[in-house]
Amino acid sequence: MFPDLISPARDFEHQLGACVNAIGQDDAIGQILVFERLSGMLHMRHIASADLADTDIDAYEMVVFDGGNTGGDTWKHVFFPRQREHYFVYQA
Repeated sequence: MFPDLISPARDFEHQLGACVNAIGQDDAIGQILVFERLSGMLHMRHIASADLADTDIDAYEMVVFDGGNTGGDTWKHVFFPRQREHYFVYQA
């Protein structure tokens, strides 16, 4: 809509890769959800980290890593691929 007004996060790709790695750790729990628009409707589905790595991330409106570990830590990392924005929330 106003692409000149959006300045992308410089660490977008780095943070995305860090989330894929975190979800793949031995003590990791959680899931990856992708949101995509099909025929005007927003749809959510689970995706495996290997499948996410093999797709064009710009095809998704939003990617949510709902992660944590067996030690009790939980976190969410939300990515907006087209805008190259992301937000991290740690839940104690």
